[in-house]
Amino acid sequence: MMTDPNAYYAGGLGVELYDLFTGAGLLAGDIEFYLECARRSGGPILELGMGTGRVLVPLAEAGYEVVGMDLSRPMLDRAAAKLRERPELSQRVRLVEGDMTSFDLEQQFALALVPARSFQHVVTPEGQRRALACIHRHLIPGGHLILDLFDPNFELLFGSDSKAAPPREAQHPQSGHLVRRTVVARHTDPFRQTVHEVLRFEEFDAAGNVAGSEETSWSLRWSTRQETAYLLELSGFEVIDLYSDFSRSPPDYGREQLWIARARQ
Repeated sequence: MMTDPNAYYAGGLGVELYDLFTGAGLLAGDIEFYLECARRSGGPILELGMGTGRVLVPLAEAGYEVVGMDLSRPMLDRAAAKLRERPELSQRVRLVEGDMTSFDLEQQFALALVPARSFQHVVTPEGQRRALACIHRHLIPGGHLILDLFDPNFELLFGSDSKAAPPREAQHPQSGHLVRRTVVARHTDPFRQTVHEVLRFEEFDAAGNVAGSEETSWSLRWSTRQETAYLLELSGFEVIDLYSDFSRSPPDYGREQLWIARARQ
């Protein structure tokens, strides 16, 4: 199945409500984790797949120089809108529209982040190697990369529809309406190690009537822990730590793969 792995980020409710549905569950505590890592590494910091600035803005608030890059112009526009409300941050932040598999920022960084599983929207091994090569070139010798992936739970990926993730609900920040995000279809390709999901957004008014509905999709590529370890090693990185959550718990099946790696010279 050939699909756009980043359709979710092209606009509409997926982008508008991104912050509501990101940063909870297995990603709980990620911003605090990145801030702690930044205190250890210092800046400047490169964030790839930075989306709406959910992580970038707190890093800039903490005083770090941050370059944020994303493929999605609508996501960057929302991040820019946040920064317009915080003009004191503008001198520390640069936003770039670009592809993490091919970029040249003419700058090196002490720390690179790829949060919230953004790296997995690169759905080919070739693309992932190109991305890591670009990141390596942009790190100072000994600079650090933090890479957040989901660890594949094969019962969920290959199980029946009854095991699909339950709908997620949140309150729309402007209207106050209930918003529900539901995975309505899933196609898993075990050969390419990809999963493609169709997601439906529904907004309900105070009476419980559907006030709006929209469907979108995304694709992600999963990697086992050993595969990711080899990929990092072959791309010039030395793995420093691996956790299963942002509380620094040891590796665990079906949770997060939270990698901290150092760029070798």
